[in-house]
Amino acid sequence: MTTWLASLLAVTLIIGISPWHSVASASTTTKTSTAETVTGLQFESTVTPVHVIVDGSSVQMKVLASIKGETNLRDVTGAATWTSSNPSAVTVENGWVKGAGKGTSEITVKYQGFTLKKTVVSEFMYDKLIVRNADSGQEVEASMTTMLGAKHKWKVFASDKSSNTENDVTAEALWSTADSNIVDVDKGVLDIKSAGTTKITVKHKGITKTIEVKVEYAYDELKLSPNKLIEFQYGGAEYALTATTEKKGSTAEDVTLKATWSSSDSNIVQVKDGKVKPINVGTATVTVTYLGRSKSVTAVVRPSHHAIRITPDEDQHVMLGDTKGIKLELFAQKDLATPDNVTTSAEWRSDNVMAVTVENGVVQAKAAGTAKITASYNGLSKSVNVTVYPKIEKLEWTDAKENAKEPFKQELYVEDVKPLPKVQGITFGGDKVDLSNVVTYMSSNPAVFEVEDDKMKALSSGDAQLLVTSNGLALSTDVKVLRKALMLSTDKTEMSIVTGREVALPKTTVIFTNGEELDVTQDIKWEASNTNLLIRDGKMKGLVPSRVTLNGTYSNVKISIKITIEQEVVRFVIEPNPVYVNINKSKSFKVTGVYRDGKKATLTSRIDWKVENDSIASLRGSSVKGLALGSTKIIGEYQGNQLVIPVHVKPRLLKLETNASSSLKMTVGQTADWKVNAIYDTGEVVDVTSQVKYVPSSSKVKVERGKVTAVTKGSASVKFTFDGKSVSMRVSVK
Repeated sequence: MTTWLASLLAVTLIIGISPWHSVASASTTTKTSTAETVTGLQFESTVTPVHVIVDGSSVQMKVLASIKGETNLRDVTGAATWTSSNPSAVTVENGWVKGAGKGTSEITVKYQGFTLKKTVVSEFMYDKLIVRNADSGQEVEASMTTMLGAKHKWKVFASDKSSNTENDVTAEALWSTADSNIVDVDKGVLDIKSAGTTKITVKHKGITKTIEVKVEYAYDELKLSPNKLIEFQYGGAEYALTATTEKKGSTAEDVTLKATWSSSDSNIVQVKDGKVKPINVGTATVTVTYLGRSKSVTAVVRPSHHAIRITPDEDQHVMLGDTKGIKLELFAQKDLATPDNVTTSAEWRSDNVMAVTVENGVVQAKAAGTAKITASYNGLSKSVNVTVYPKIEKLEWTDAKENAKEPFKQELYVEDVKPLPKVQGITFGGDKVDLSNVVTYMSSNPAVFEVEDDKMKALSSGDAQLLVTSNGLALSTDVKVLRKALMLSTDKTEMSIVTGREVALPKTTVIFTNGEELDVTQDIKWEASNTNLLIRDGKMKGLVPSRVTLNGTYSNVKISIKITIEQEVVRFVIEPNPVYVNINKSKSFKVTGVYRDGKKATLTSRIDWKVENDSIASLRGSSVKGLALGSTKIIGEYQGNQLVIPVHVKPRLLKLETNASSSLKMTVGQTADWKVNAIYDTGEVVDVTSQVKYVPSSSKVKVERGKVTAVTKGSASVKFTFDGKSVSMRVSVK
């Protein structure tokens, strides 16, 4: 122990027996109230400076306050504020000082306006740390080189020059490494892991010692012999590998028994001391590792047979008490030879022996549940699932609804393929179990439908039954096969009916897939989208003005017709009537309906129109187009009323001409004839004198049909109008 440390302990002893110490012991640390007056502040001990040891125990410095009106000093250490001028050397908290590093610090304490200061010196307990080899006692250099595989054990000593002593602090010192992947350390014992350079650090009482360690390989190359693919056949003998090391200037060394051997998959191959043993079919990597270097080789284990087959290979289903049981067989094929029956040679196992056991392929049902049965032979395996169902008291259709008005039945269309309906069994305990995979399905009439691959296939229209049996229990349901329809067709996609008036349902035809057509108006199941339309006895009746969709279903096809229910139209107004149109020109018409309540509505688009002679005119919506000269009719029906609109297609009028080329010269009282001709685009000239309208510009002339009389002198004009065209004739009276 150092001389100064002995002195420090002596001072501590003096502090412990000083009269101030006894005063502090008699009074606990107390914070003065605001009503009390502090008249002074002093340290409990007069020792200065105070000495502490780096990373050593803490020393408490106490302060006592003089309170006005009190005879005893009060310990206010915990209530005072403490600070250190050099926290890197000395730290302080509530009067407790501790050495953080070598150096000196001034500790300041403040309380109620009073301030005290005291010096604290922090020193190392020892002069230095020395690391020595545990076996030889020789000091380890600051930098050393070692080899992978080498063993090192160090000890650390704390040196005190003043007493010329070394203390073994290996166990209590703190050891660390900069890179544990290269070298790890625990209480001086080094674990050499890989090549590289790192630093080992040891700390004790604030003193640190660092040693750089360089790790090198102990040899140049690791070789594996033979260094090629190892090939096994399942059940074959083990194979020996040899590992050697080579270093320049040295002979090769066999390290097979010294090295570490491993397999990437011990379920495929296992390895020990270089001996590789095949376990199962597959591929694995065998690796040898020695003093930081590794070498690998691939091993493959092939089956003795190319393939195996378990028969039957689909999932099996059996009920408890079923006397048929299940017999599985296993076949193995080698090369192109005939497969061998290896059922008795194979290893059979069940993953749920509570439900199913197996021996030499014979499956025994023991309890309700599912098990996987696996057969293994020479490294190959095949599995099949077995489900055991409990004893059943009754069969029923899974999708049958309780208390249904109609019995459970099936409906198909010719050529349809439909999954078989599921069947469930009722156990003694009342539980329901799906038995669809264990019951036997049959058709009562295979000509109507047949059962194949868990499906029903409809062959021809007719009636039959689907029969189900299982362990003496039976179940059946009616099956109806219908002809398959392609579509439903009607000539009315929209209809308008009058409230309170019954009308026949729209005539509808079904077209079957073979092209045959059949009137099924009365066979269709008609339904209205709401109750405003009543359907009864093949007729329909509108109850309330509204729009309703009439839906029809027959076989596998449907049709929808829009129905408008409205009040009775008492009068129809057609504009224009008749319709005049030119060739290659179009003209629109409009039909307005006046209802019984006086309301009006445009009905043109609601009526299905037809042209009586479509060579004269065509119709698109409410627009008529002239095709050829002549007359025809547009015919439509609404609410049982037939609407007929005459259509006249005439040539297009180009212009009007009078018999006076420029002007007519007359004298007072003289009468002259006039004539107007219509010139059409067909080249035809028609005398329209009797049809034109005429208006004189003044009373200087008197105009009559075909004649004009001069009344007074002057000039006037007569304007003739016909079919949208006009022409004027000038008259000069002298």
